[in-house]
Amino acid sequence: MRAAFLAVFALTSVATPSVALELDFGVVKTLEQLALPTPDPANPVVCHGFGCAYRTTILLRHVDKAQIKKLFGPAAAKSAEGERKALAAAMAWFEKRVAAEAGTATAKARAGLGHAGDPSQFDCLDKTSNTVGVLAIVAQMGLLRHHTIDAPESRGFIIGGLPHTTAVVRERKGG
Repeated sequence: MRAAFLAVFALTSVATPSVALELDFGVVKTLEQLALPTPDPANPVVCHGFGCAYRTTILLRHVDKAQIKKLFGPAAAKSAEGERKALAAAMAWFEKRVAAEAGTATAKARAGLGHAGDPSQFDCLDKTSNTVGVLAIVAQMGLLRHHTIDAPESRGFIIGGLPHTTAVVRERKGG
């Protein structure tokens, strides 16, 4: 009986309040136009191999959610700047957490087109999808207080070099 109580206590102590997540239509539409998956916080997918050529579903465990919650400490709750720092830390943690499952532990920063199709590498579309996925997890956990998830932004398709796409968060009015 004591073991059952401890198990229930452990589960409820790391549980986080979740909120229904409904992404803005513009975010979903942009992801569709880029042929990227719409994130599902309950079943996160890691894109890799350039253009989301490979998709690895990740099991998000209670201990993972507890770690994300830990990264969003008092500083994240107090200010938009603190929340952005927590988002950066959560993204860095997530990439390390999923590396073994997705086979991306040897990924190189700024992998060029010569790595296209290599399942161990990311391009900006993979990173955009993965970041929006992490943002969706954080939002569903009720930890995204000072920002909203906005549509990914792209640049450089005609003039200005190689195209690039990135995830975007917008600070809420009043921070």
